[in-house]
Amino acid sequence: MASSFVKLDDSPMFQKQLFSIEETADQLKDRCQNLFKGCKKFMTALGEAYNGELAFADSLEAFGGGHDDPVSVSIGGPVISKFITALRELATFKELLRSQVEHVLIDRLAEFMNVDLQDAKESRRRFDKSMHSYDQGLQNSKSSFEKSRFNLVHSLMNIEVKKKYEFLESISAIMDAHLRYFKLGYDLLSQMEPYIHQVLTYAQQSKELANIEQDKLAKRIQEYRTQAELENARASSSNTDSMPGADSTHPVRLNSYKSFEAGMQSATKGEVQTVKQGYLLKRSSRTRGDWKRRFFVLDNQGSLYYYRAKGPKPSGFQSYNYSRLSEQNSGMFGRFRAKHNRAASLNEDILGSCAVDLCTSTIKMDAEDTDLRLCFRIISPSKSYTLQAENEVDRMDWVNKITGAITSLFNFQFLQQPHYGKLQLENKNSAIGSSLTSQQEDSNKSLMDDVFSEEGGSVSNILRGIPGNDKCAECNAPEPDWASLNLGILLCIECSGVHRNLGVHISKVRSLTLDVKVWEPTILELFNNLGNAYCNSIWEGLLLLDDERVGESNVPLKPCSTDPSQYKEKYIQAKYVEKSLIIRADIPEIPSVSTKIWQAVQAINVREVYRLIVTSTSNPINTKYDDAVPNADTEGHQHDPEACLRIKESNETESCFRGWSLLHLACHSDSTLMVELLLQFGADINMRDYHGRTPLHHCISSGKNPLAKFLLRRGAKPSVKDAGGHTALERAMEMGAITDEELFIKLVECQ
Repeated sequence: MASSFVKLDDSPMFQKQLFSIEETADQLKDRCQNLFKGCKKFMTALGEAYNGELAFADSLEAFGGGHDDPVSVSIGGPVISKFITALRELATFKELLRSQVEHVLIDRLAEFMNVDLQDAKESRRRFDKSMHSYDQGLQNSKSSFEKSRFNLVHSLMNIEVKKKYEFLESISAIMDAHLRYFKLGYDLLSQMEPYIHQVLTYAQQSKELANIEQDKLAKRIQEYRTQAELENARASSSNTDSMPGADSTHPVRLNSYKSFEAGMQSATKGEVQTVKQGYLLKRSSRTRGDWKRRFFVLDNQGSLYYYRAKGPKPSGFQSYNYSRLSEQNSGMFGRFRAKHNRAASLNEDILGSCAVDLCTSTIKMDAEDTDLRLCFRIISPSKSYTLQAENEVDRMDWVNKITGAITSLFNFQFLQQPHYGKLQLENKNSAIGSSLTSQQEDSNKSLMDDVFSEEGGSVSNILRGIPGNDKCAECNAPEPDWASLNLGILLCIECSGVHRNLGVHISKVRSLTLDVKVWEPTILELFNNLGNAYCNSIWEGLLLLDDERVGESNVPLKPCSTDPSQYKEKYIQAKYVEKSLIIRADIPEIPSVSTKIWQAVQAINVREVYRLIVTSTSNPINTKYDDAVPNADTEGHQHDPEACLRIKESNETESCFRGWSLLHLACHSDSTLMVELLLQFGADINMRDYHGRTPLHHCISSGKNPLAKFLLRRGAKPSVKDAGGHTALERAMEMGAITDEELFIKLVECQ
């Protein structure tokens, strides 16, 4: 340092040395200015990086980090909340680095340029001024010259000294600040390393699952497009626009009802599923009749609704701040997965929908405008909806599924209604039970309780619970879906077709699922008293004998479900038309069949009446009292029914039975079940006795209003007049005011 000025005497060499140091200081000043500009840019960049990192963290938070709304959950908001906190801490570290650059480097560099270098410049100016005065020989100029000369030396030496350590110290401090910055960041991220790897693993798994789902979706789209093309081609080649009939075995319609039958069972447990959804054109009910495209949804509860307009956008989402970032990873991901799975279903609640009441609706294929061949109507008492599908296949699919929904709703409501005949069933349980074992009574009672209870199952489940009804009565095929009303048996779909070909005078075939209106409580009660097991014991009596009898050539063998339809048809023909499997007595029965069936009807023995009808060589269904009681006087003439009702003596009371049919006797016993059985086998509902009275007259005169309404529903004619010239309505009015409004309406409507 001292070697810079070996001699301090004023000399040309001293002046040259001063000039050399000053020249070095000027160069250093230029370099300091460039360094200062670079430091300012660096500090600005650090500030921008700090602001950018904070902005990035804020944008992540606004994007969904730390929130608990469905959108945030679906994109992993709860998971990235830790990352947001880490980014903000890294931004804090960056701000600390920027502050150190400002104070350690920029401030010291500015002080060096503005103080030290400027002081050397000022010292040089004063030295030049004093040297000029000294050269002119002014007084006291030498002392001033010497002072300014040494001040300049001191300033230059100060620059020479500081440049050796000032810059190294500042820059090394900045590098140390960088070291601490990166070390803090490394420590922070090292602590988060397991969590980062866990998130990456989860993201990779989600990516793989998403790829699988995407592949499945692509396959589904391809299958859907292929199916749509096939259906469109099938629709274009189809020339029919009508719905299948009640007895048709249309597979879509049957499957639609089965899906609703199972769907309503799951819906009671809270499992609501969509059966069909899609766009339909809906015709406005206004005068203009505009068509608008609406999205319709049909679920397994039988609810049909459509979205009229888009719902309002959500105004915001509910935030959820995680205060404990040290929460266990498993808990974090468990909560995220659980909420992510249900997030997609929450958006449907935002849309507004309008419901279509199917409980009291019916569906028709004929639209009001005949030129709109793709239309169908849903008609309810309050409103009618005219809808148009995109193609014929889509229309038939909608019609079948809506029909299945209406059928299921009607079926469930029907089974939940209280049965007016339940009281009669309980009162006559002992009479019916005389022909049943105690075990059969308990089974029947339990089954009928299921029918009348509010939580009873569907018709098919109830009927299949009867002994032997879990299989087809002809071929033992499982889960039969069809029935013969008059024969009291369940059939598979193939055997039901054979039965239908026999004619309704032999077998009345109905579906358990499609023909819902048929399955009234009396029909269910009748099937409950019969069933496949008992009916086959009558119709297949010879098959129940020993093997020697079964092996006879004239006794056909019972088919199985895998046998050809021709063999089943031959067997059913022999069983019901030829009655070749029924056991008949070789000698005439005493008493006669007429007497036995009269006594069985009087005792309300359903099974015995059924057996006698089936095994009789002639049809005893319209047996009269005169046939059943040989000693009855049949030569009496017709009398006024009122006069017969006034007879008190026991020997004359018997005369009121003259001309009675079995149906009269069943009405006299007030047995709806027996009336149902006789009507199923073709009993004449309007047969008149010797007094001209029909069964309806008898029910009206004896005050059996529920049974009278039952006969009216079954086709009884109230316009028939008795021997006194009065109809059933007139006889009811003679007895006083008709308090039963429903009975009065039915009597008036049927006049």
